[in-house]
Amino acid sequence: MLEYIKSFRRKQIIRDLKNVKRETRIENIDEVKHIGLICRLDNEQNWNVLYHFAKVMENQGKKVHIIALQDGEINFVVTHQATSICRTKTDINFWGLPAWDSIKEFASQHYDVLIDTIGEENFFSQYVALRTDASLKVVYATPYEDPTEIFDLIIRGDGRVELKGFFNNIVEYLGMIKK
Repeated sequence: MLEYIKSFRRKQIIRDLKNVKRETRIENIDEVKHIGLICRLDNEQNWNVLYHFAKVMENQGKKVHIIALQDGEINFVVTHQATSICRTKTDINFWGLPAWDSIKEFASQHYDVLIDTIGEENFFSQYVALRTDASLKVVYATPYEDPTEIFDLIIRGDGRVELKGFFNNIVEYLGMIKK
């Protein structure tokens, strides 16, 4: 019963945040200047792919900021300077809402592209995506999920997200946009 009440409350919060109007704009990847990444700190292999993508984009002159949800202990080093970590044990309240102080640095910026790499329906990523101003919001989703009210570009696949392929798809699709 308690989980039902939490789920109901979360749906109310998401519904209220969806009503905020924003301007959507799709730019060629070469024109993008600021990228935001929402991720989960779950294993070193995924972190290495995220970090590599961030470094490649930064070497092209783009700013990359990362916000990471940490569910449990991690046994690797997070070395990217512009990374905010939201820990479930200390930064998330009873309802599952992240404390504003833990997401403020990330959510208070404007991004040309915001990319959710969590790869499943997740309240944290939906909440952060809705609280963040971005011209284009991108997500990976299975055929059973419908994130169209939150995200603008949905890359569909079966099963868990494979980050390297997901990032390649984003770069390829945004590269097709005329300059």
